[in-house]
Amino acid sequence: MKPTGGKLLVFQSVLPSVGTGSLSARETEGRSNISSGDKEAHKLLQPVDKTLKTMALEFAEYQVCVDVFLTTQSYTDVASISVVPSTTGGRVYYYFPFSALSDPAKLFNDLRWNITRPQGLEAVMRVRCSQGLQVQDYSGNFCKRVPTDIDLPAIDSDKTIMVSFKHDDKFQENSECGFQCALLYTTVYGQRRIRVINISLPCTSMLSNLFRCADLEAQFTYVVKQAANGIPSSSLSQVRDQVTSTCINILQSYRQYCASVSSSGQLILPEALKLLPLYTLALTKSIGLRNDGRLDDRSYWVSIVSSVSVSLAVPLVFPRMIALHDLTSRDDEDPLIPNPLTLNSENIQDNGIYLLENGEDGFIHVRNAVNPATLEQIFGFSSLAGAPNLLVLEQFDNVLSRKVNEVVNEIRRQRCSYLRLRLCQKGDPSGDFFRSLLVEDKAPGGLSYVEFLVHVHRQIQSKMT
Repeated sequence: MKPTGGKLLVFQSVLPSVGTGSLSARETEGRSNISSGDKEAHKLLQPVDKTLKTMALEFAEYQVCVDVFLTTQSYTDVASISVVPSTTGGRVYYYFPFSALSDPAKLFNDLRWNITRPQGLEAVMRVRCSQGLQVQDYSGNFCKRVPTDIDLPAIDSDKTIMVSFKHDDKFQENSECGFQCALLYTTVYGQRRIRVINISLPCTSMLSNLFRCADLEAQFTYVVKQAANGIPSSSLSQVRDQVTSTCINILQSYRQYCASVSSSGQLILPEALKLLPLYTLALTKSIGLRNDGRLDDRSYWVSIVSSVSVSLAVPLVFPRMIALHDLTSRDDEDPLIPNPLTLNSENIQDNGIYLLENGEDGFIHVRNAVNPATLEQIFGFSSLAGAPNLLVLEQFDNVLSRKVNEVVNEIRRQRCSYLRLRLCQKGDPSGDFFRSLLVEDKAPGGLSYVEFLVHVHRQIQSKMT
């Protein structure tokens, strides 16, 4: 019998090496290629063949959405496996290395949210726009059979479809252009519905108005998705260069057309996009664009980015950092989550404990001079010797433990994700990963944030001469 619609949850813990769609361990080959500077190493981030893609298209034809849960301790070829969820409107849930002690809670919560979140089935979506514009491309987890529509065997509250438009005609000043998104879907109760979203935006011939009203998060989400799309087909160095070039071109246009009277020796940033260079540098240092990452980690990052929402794109590459050690100084009337700290060593104290969260994972960095009593209050142990890398956060009978649990639980509620808590210690690889996220640390291309700003400025000057 052929399936006729619905969701299929697949649980996998080892590499499927036999039967239809069998895969081989390409990770060893990937390590040797990357270490030797092989220009074709990115091909290992592409599906090994078309078998799973053909299977995915058949699932999509019968409106079956596939979600894959990978509870693994080893390489599983996420690049090949993720083709099925990405084509059917699903996603990959990746637990590496899976811990039977710390991960069951996350697996349970991810599974529960997957089933109970707002969602629709058997969906078809079309975007229309005014004359002078045309839809150029769609990005996300879907199946596209005709140029004008995209098929979504399932669509849920966590998924985002990005639509890019092409401007192919002139607009009149003070006129408006309209956009419409129509989604036809079936509710989980079997009701067939259509949801229509309309928006009308003013047109302008003044580029300064465009920069003044620019949406940094939306623009940066587009840059992140474009980078993820390029990873399987280009070398990491090329993708990083393209990301940097996009940032430079935007700022160069602003300098040339909106701030030409300013001193040429000064880097001028538009107010709405003043954090664009910082986010761009953070993107070049992210898991997806790092040379030292595992193939599966990079492929998982690409699969997450393909449907990531605007609100989660920035923290995915530029995590929030929150100090946990001094939460007792805050009043109960204050917001549960303190204002995040900038990822700068000046904000890090030697006796501090810090949480970095990116929407997927929570990294807890413990400094060397932390008071053992503080460790005992939060984690239940007074020394990091023998502490597990994956933590299970318990609530103990003290104020600090209660406040730390409230912060973590509130973040999990906001992100709709049960963050895994990883311990990052100074002096080991996890601590090196934490340090690499700081703005003054050098990116894979060899630049700190200050050096990156100097590089951007010089490139803008060279383009204008």
